[in-house]
Order: sequence, then structure tokens, then C-alpha cells
Amino acid sequence: MLYKKLDLISERGNNFYYSEEILKDIYRELLLFLENTSNLDNLHFAKKMLFSHEIKANNQVEGYGDDLLLIENIIKKKEQEIKDINVRKRIVNLYRGYQFILNHDIVSEQVLKELYDILSNGLLDVYDLNHMGELYRLAPVYILRCGRLDDSIDEGVNYQIVPKLMQKYFQFLNLDKFDLDKVDSYLKSQILHFYFVYIHPYFDVNGRTSRTIAMWYLLSQEAYPFIIFNRGISFKGSIYDKIISEAKQSLNLTKFLNLMLITVKTELEKESVIQNIAHNVNYKLQGIDYQTLLYFLTMNGIKSAKDFTFFYNRFNDKKRALEIYNEMLLPLIEMNILVVKRYTKKYITSDVPNMTLDLNINNIDMDLSLLKRIKIK
Repeated sequence: MLYKKLDLISERGNNFYYSEEILKDIYRELLLFLENTSNLDNLHFAKKMLFSHEIKANNQVEGYGDDLLLIENIIKKKEQEIKDINVRKRIVNLYRGYQFILNHDIVSEQVLKELYDILSNGLLDVYDLNHMGELYRLAPVYILRCGRLDDSIDEGVNYQIVPKLMQKYFQFLNLDKFDLDKVDSYLKSQILHFYFVYIHPYFDVNGRTSRTIAMWYLLSQEAYPFIIFNRGISFKGSIYDKIISEAKQSLNLTKFLNLMLITVKTELEKESVIQNIAHNVNYKLQGIDYQTLLYFLTMNGIKSAKDFTFFYNRFNDKKRALEIYNEMLLPLIEMNILVVKRYTKKYITSDVPNMTLDLNINNIDMDLSLLKRIKIK
């Protein structure tokens, strides 16, 4: 099998690589999908996703379950008295970081450092601050595999070669920028995403920075639909960390890139359905309604109100079942976006029976043959 060698080297000096042949089917699937769906391909859509859905997703990848309404209220400065300053910081930092990438070109290491200072503001400990150089760390950094304390510890590359590898990173970033279609741009954004995580040039907030740079690159290439890749990662759990770890060892990025291509295609399918529903109903959907539909489309198998509660609490700070039902499911049932298929013998609470739910297919008039990765009926 032929492999494409990248001009990105490992700590040992070997090149990273991947197989274009293995990726060709999902690549074509994405191209076909974009040719037949144009409503996601604009800056307005990208900004809508950045604030606040992608703030939630980017932090959620790191294991934080901040509620979407909380994020929206912090952005609107309605939660000034929040007690946990770290919660406020990680949300506000991403908000300001996304504003930064919308208004700056990613052209130099110094501009990248400005972005990192925004994303890490108030989140670094004294040791990290005392061991940072002008641009990058000046000491080793240790990384939890799959975010687990009971697993082996990974280590970032030797700090002495970080500047050399970051120069490679920027050379790759600026190569052939104007000769790529949107799928190629997405592929390249994910190579940049991986290589930054591999180098780990800072002590903390490397993951959020790597994914924010990938979004920055997508914005610069006007590859707007792909801006939602973070939320796909947030549903993958330890698979994402595991595949990154394997690629670091093997230098073969094929499995990682395949995961990211399939992940974003899945999210684009969900988003197209959500946007189609929003267009066809006589109500203005709120952010929480979009989140409800996203979770509903992400769930597998029979979808009951209790199942939805369990799913919601996997990815958010926990709420009671009745609160989730009243805030998220009931409004969509009343709008006839979700329909009750049947009541079960169990109860959500003592007064509210459990029920299985379906999307109201009458609100969807798109070409369902384009949906290869999700099922809506």
C-alpha cells in the first residue's frame, strides 16, 4: 500500500504518514454531501456554532460537563456571581479565543502565543508559569493517557526540540493553502490538530489550543461546515485519546484521520437534519432545542425519555430527570417536533410516565439518501 509522507517529523526524526487509499471512500462521501447541502457553508453558520455550542464541545472533550445554558449566560454576562472561577475562566477564555481567531490571521508563532495566553489565562499553576519560555515550555510535560490516572503516563516531546518541530508545524500550515478544496482543508486541519498534540508545546491547555487552531485554519480556508468537528470528538470518549496515542507510536495517522472524517460527516448529517427541522417549523428554536435534537440524533436504539436523561447526564453536570424532561423534551413535544410513540410501564417521576419518542418525519423534507451515518426513523 502506498503512503503519503508528511513533512512533519517525530522526536526521533522520522516522518509521519497516512494512506490516501484507505480514506478515499469517506473523502468522496463528504464531497458528495457538501455538493448537495449548501446551508451550512457560510460564516454565519460557523459563528453560530462557535458561540456557544463549540465552546461546550471543546471543553467537553477535556471532561468538563458545563451546561449549555450556563455557557450562554456567562457569555451574555448573566452569571457574574458563579462561585467556581475555573468554570468561568475556561468558558470565557474560549469565548475570547474564538473572537480572536475570527479577527486575526494565523501567520506566526507570536500570534499563536497570543491565542494561547488567552486560552490559558488564569488556568496555569505557578510551576507552569515559571517554566515557560518566550514561546514554549522549558521543561518536560507529562500527559495522562485517555485522561485516566490508572493508566500509563505519556510524555510530550523533549522541550529542547519543541521550537524545531513548531517551525515544521508552521511550514506545513502555510504550504499550499490556496490549492485545497474544503475536504482537503479539513484533512489538513486535523493533521495540524494531531501534530500540535504530539508536540505538546505548553504545559496545559494543549488540547483546547490544538483544536482551536484547527478551527482557525478552517476559518482561514472558508471551510465553514467543518467547524463542528469538536462536538463529534466529545461523543467519542476514550476512543479519541486511544487513537491519538497509537498514532504517536506508529507515526501512521490513517486511523486518526479516518476517525475525524467519519466523525465530522456524522455531525454534518445531524446538523443538516436539525437545520431542516428549524426551517420547517413555525417556531424559533432556542439553543437548548438544538442541543435536545443533537442528543436525540446521537442516541442509538429505542429512545425513551429516561434514556435521554441518562444520555444528557453523561455529557453535562447532572440534572434531575423531571428537570431535563420539562426543559428539553416537553417543549419539543408541544411543538410537535418530537412525537410520543408509546408510554412504557416505568415512570420518569411518580407523576410522569416514561415514553418512547420519535422525530416527527413530517418536519423533514431533505434527501434522506444523503444520510449514511445516522438513522432518523
